[in-house]
Amino acid sequence: MITDNSRISVYDYLSSLFTTLTPNVYSMSEPTTTTESDTENGFIVTKVGGLNDESEFEGDAYGWVRCSVTAFVPKRDRGRLNKTKYRFFEDGINGIIKANTGLNNDGGYYILEDSILSMDDDENTQKGNQFHVFVKSFVVVIDQQPSNS
Repeated sequence: MITDNSRISVYDYLSSLFTTLTPNVYSMSEPTTTTESDTENGFIVTKVGGLNDESEFEGDAYGWVRCSVTAFVPKRDRGRLNKTKYRFFEDGINGIIKANTGLNNDGGYYILEDSILSMDDDENTQKGNQFHVFVKSFVVVIDQQPSNS
């Protein structure tokens, strides 16, 4: 049974992963106002779905949750794709996901390898700022075993 059924713990896990790429990481939704750094360098938004408890024994925590990471990449003049910044986010996010796939760290979270999906799109946000959007969706596994003390 998952004892910590708060999705905030999963958001904290995602933030710890993706703030290594950029300090501009927001949980749950886009910021209501963007900073100069957001509009010039881009930002990431993380989302966490509903927790699915798969625990079989009392004291074991095993479950999963579908998460997404959306990179907002600022467009160049006349709406053109900024390939350098897009590649930075794409390669960075893919690298972080790959590095944490199947890796059960001390926190008991890891990314399920066969669960990764991706897409891209366009987005207009506050004050007419325009971004290309790169999205990765994946399953985070919660595997927190009881300590044998």
